[in-house]
Amino acid sequence: MAQEKLSGIYDAKFVSDGIEGTTRLYYDFSWFDKDSAIYNHMLGRFLAQMCCVGYDGHIEDETKSTGYFYAKPNLTVTLQELGFTDVQVNPTAKRDEVVYFIARRDVTLESGTYNLIFTGFIGSYTKQWFSNFDPIGLERECNDGKGYAGDEEKGIIHLGFADAREYVYGKLTDYIERHPSEHETKIIIIGHSRGAATANLLAAKLIKNGGFENLPLKNENIFTYCYATPNGVLMEKVEILDEYKRIFNYVSPEDFVTVCLPESAGFGKYGTVLKILGDDNKSPRNYSEEKEFMQPYFLESFGMNTYHPFRRGNRAVKKVIDALAKELHTVEDLYEKPLRECFKTVTPYEYFRDTLCAYVAGAETEEEQEAVDRAMKLLIESSVDYVGTSPAYRITSAFFVFKEGIGSVTGNRLLKTNFSESHRPHTYAAYLLSMSEEQLMANTYAGIENEE
Repeated sequence: MAQEKLSGIYDAKFVSDGIEGTTRLYYDFSWFDKDSAIYNHMLGRFLAQMCCVGYDGHIEDETKSTGYFYAKPNLTVTLQELGFTDVQVNPTAKRDEVVYFIARRDVTLESGTYNLIFTGFIGSYTKQWFSNFDPIGLERECNDGKGYAGDEEKGIIHLGFADAREYVYGKLTDYIERHPSEHETKIIIIGHSRGAATANLLAAKLIKNGGFENLPLKNENIFTYCYATPNGVLMEKVEILDEYKRIFNYVSPEDFVTVCLPESAGFGKYGTVLKILGDDNKSPRNYSEEKEFMQPYFLESFGMNTYHPFRRGNRAVKKVIDALAKELHTVEDLYEKPLRECFKTVTPYEYFRDTLCAYVAGAETEEEQEAVDRAMKLLIESSVDYVGTSPAYRITSAFFVFKEGIGSVTGNRLLKTNFSESHRPHTYAAYLLSMSEEQLMANTYAGIENEE
């Protein structure tokens, strides 16, 4: 019966970071009877909430009914309640891959009956952080170190994200083979963080190629909404098609992930960029009001603690990016430029690999725990080292230590969560639920050139 419903309300449950949340979904499948190039704010809100549900904690699947050792039960139930069938969820993934889900349903709209495929890609899972900071694929692990995308696009797009794109392209191709339809196909593509970068590159590939090898798609039927999208394209090296504007990317001026790797090294995004409000450099009063409006959604809708904003808006993030921009002018600089860290010379790639990536990737072995401990020590020491550490590293380390609380340097008395909370899918969803389309569009620009 649920499959026949085209609109309704559903309270979707999920577990994120051990916290149970519920978000009320308002959905209407008539949204997909329009050209995907037309921005739909209600759809953007709904899909932001689905990203949150996509982060549902995975549990062991003793029956192995999904084909994997783990399952995301709340995500699966939500997709089924929305009328989707043939749900495929991969809740874990390796370094060069990405966590994903795929589902489908038939929808009968005014213009006809369609096969609607819904696919979503979730943010970095453990060691994928190493791939996020490896745009030329220097240390790939999958496919005998060749990754999934090969080297044809090296120096053109971020190969760490391109590997994830090709990984899910293969999964979707197989899914299409196993679930053929007599109806014309529309596809919804969403993602957050690494998943947003994956969605961004996948949509661009489908738009340029006219769909999959085994399933042609009209551009008007490719609906792509990306949240907290990292920079994954070397903009001067790629062809920018006007059709890419139908790829919508939400970014926050407070979110470090959306601006690193920096534009100074040539990186950007395909499509249209939509800035959620929060740029205090334009209006401090509005900045305060925006937080007041979004807090209820962050707290009540997602079962999260009170949102902890940066005290001065995006200035902390801008300080880091400006420091990195002084040193990184090309992608080669990331791998080759020698800078000082605690009196040792390391490249920016080595700095990120051995500090942030090692710290957030987690530890399943004794060796990995030692890497986490070293990363914590390096971050803390370099954050206050004005003599033996280059400003780019010192300022970046200080950002992670004092804006997140890495290493509990304050003894948990003043633990900060600005960095992670500014990046959460819950934050993006809360902002969008509290904002009108007019407010959002006041900060929109075309994603090809910097707004300024």
